[in-house]
Amino acid sequence: MKSEKKQVVVVLGMHRSGTSAITRALEAMGVGLGDHLMPPAEGNNEKGFFEDVEINAINIELLKAFGDDWRSLAPIAAADLGSAKVEALRLRAMSVLRDRFEGNQIFGFKDPRTCRLLPFWQPLFADLGLEQTYVIALRNPLSVAKSLEHRDRMDFEKSCYLWL
Repeated sequence: MKSEKKQVVVVLGMHRSGTSAITRALEAMGVGLGDHLMPPAEGNNEKGFFEDVEINAINIELLKAFGDDWRSLAPIAAADLGSAKVEALRLRAMSVLRDRFEGNQIFGFKDPRTCRLLPFWQPLFADLGLEQTYVIALRNPLSVAKSLEHRDRMDFEKSCYLWL
């Protein structure tokens, strides 16, 4: 018997780990990604990122609220991600999720920042009564570091720490 519960599929993985390819494959298997996707970028992800621009923007603003960005090694406490400091972002995220599920049974998204911000998203999924599924992209950390070194001129050692 098919479940009537709506399902969110979250792809987790470090930048340059194949999350875009995995998310595209999920889309090909029927997981809806919505109509608000980041466009492809030449020399970076020519086939597309398959990232929801609004979810990406929320994640960037969340990190910024704590003085961070995706390159930061500083931890963010789960309690901070549930604090009043991010209430406006929580309301915005709920609105985005409700919109993405309107008329859809299954919605998926990816943004590598979500690995650090999952304690923000999971209570929202629970509040919306969503069944949660996670797909984890793993790529050799040395390959990730080489890719980040090439794309962003990022220090190889720092890239390895970020992968961790």
